[in-house]
Order: sequence, then C-alpha cells, then structure tokens
Amino acid sequence: MEFLYCFANASLTQRVLHYLRHQMRQHVASVTIIFLNDRWVTHLKLHPDLEPERGYDCWAVLNENGIPHHPTPSLALALHDLDAGDGLTQVMNRFHVAIVSHGAPNPEEVDCFQKQFVAGLGYCPQALV
Repeated sequence: MEFLYCFANASLTQRVLHYLRHQMRQHVASVTIIFLNDRWVTHLKLHPDLEPERGYDCWAVLNENGIPHHPTPSLALALHDLDAGDGLTQVMNRFHVAIVSHGAPNPEEVDCFQKQFVAGLGYCPQALV
C-alpha cells in the first residue's frame, strides 16, 4: 500500500511522522519527505501484509492533516530513483528537489531542516511553521 500526500506546513508533516513512528512503526516500509517551498510532499510505503483496518486508519490520519498529491513527472521520477536505490544527493541534484528524509519516519529530520532553512533566510515562511 502506498500513499502520496501533501501537507501545508512542517507542523502537520511532523504530526504525521509522529503517528507513523509510534502507531505504525512495524508496518512502514519507507517514508520520503520532500520540501517544495510551499508544501511538504510525503511518499509513504506500507508493508504489503498490513491488515486493511490499519491501512484505513493510516489513510484517515493522512486525510485529516493533508491532501492527496499528484506528482509532476520529475517528482515521480525522483521518487522512483530513490526507490531504485539512488543516493539522496544524486537525486536532489538531478531533479532539483529538497529531500528532507528518506527511510524510517523521523520527525527530527524535519525539525532540523526547518531550523537550518529559517536560519538561512532570517524569517520563517508559512510552509515552515
């Protein structure tokens, strides 16, 4: 089971990552977080043996916090290359995207990215709240 969702800000993204880490940990195959300047894209892969009720619970949490996302062709290729095992830096350079996290759910990586980005800008854009 796979989901691709878009979240308006860092707080919503972190909320979902906390849920995945604490409620779905053994069911998560991988999570990729990409920052696109005005939104956060989350690609979630769950293990195929997941019972349907847990999948529906996860889907409900995603819908409460974000909206389904339809990727651009370049974003779809970037996600495909990550799944194929290409390195994060390679994919970021090839497709000009900011991959914040890839692998296990880790809200701290979003927090670290947020702090570094805001420090570099000198202010906090709405998407980084």
